[in-house]
Amino acid sequence: MAEHRTVSRVVGILEVVARARRPVPLSVLAAQLDAPKSSLHGLVGGLLHRGYLSEIDGGYRLGAGAHALLAPAGSSLPLLLGESCAEIAVRTGETVTLATRVGDRSVVYVHSEPSAFEVCYRPRLRERRPILPTSAGKLFLAHDDDRDSVLARADEDHRRRFLTEIDSIRASGMAFNRGETVSDLGAVAVGVYEDDRLTAGITIAGPLTRVAERLEYFGGLAQEVLTADGFSRHGRQPS
Repeated sequence: MAEHRTVSRVVGILEVVARARRPVPLSVLAAQLDAPKSSLHGLVGGLLHRGYLSEIDGGYRLGAGAHALLAPAGSSLPLLLGESCAEIAVRTGETVTLATRVGDRSVVYVHSEPSAFEVCYRPRLRERRPILPTSAGKLFLAHDDDRDSVLARADEDHRRRFLTEIDSIRASGMAFNRGETVSDLGAVAVGVYEDDRLTAGITIAGPLTRVAERLEYFGGLAQEVLTADGFSRHGRQPS
């Protein structure tokens, strides 16, 4: 079977970035793949748009889209945050889910800790879902300076509601979904930070009839756990 040059270059880009310990500049990609930067630029842009690469410090590394498709690896978020998620689940009794942003318009759940209750939220993992009106999606958008293009394509009711909540999300670090996705589902999302950069969200969710009055408490508890584990906005706080 003949080689497909575009496919080979896309796979090559992902392989080079996956092997690297630091963000890989376009010039390094071009050198390692023996391809013109002009030819790789469009491919890199497409991978960025779909969330398979992320851009940081003038280079590229694997994005949430790649991690969402793969089983947990040694440095993956599920392994890094598994103990944090488990503690939050035990202390709240509700389902705890680790969410990542994939591309401009999607959220993917990559890990979940089950609820202690028989009647509970059971998330579908590794499936793209619209960024709004999920609680994690609201959290990501509230901290995205380029959110206008995403909001322009969003459902009008979801956009209007998000805009009334954005100041509160940014001030508290919590985003809520009260029956917007499923009528009897309530959720709160808080941010996971690495080097002061928002990299993921942790959600606590359950039947709205049970969690409605406790979502703010759950969010604060999750923030305390993440701070103690070194995943707050300013890293580990002194004890």
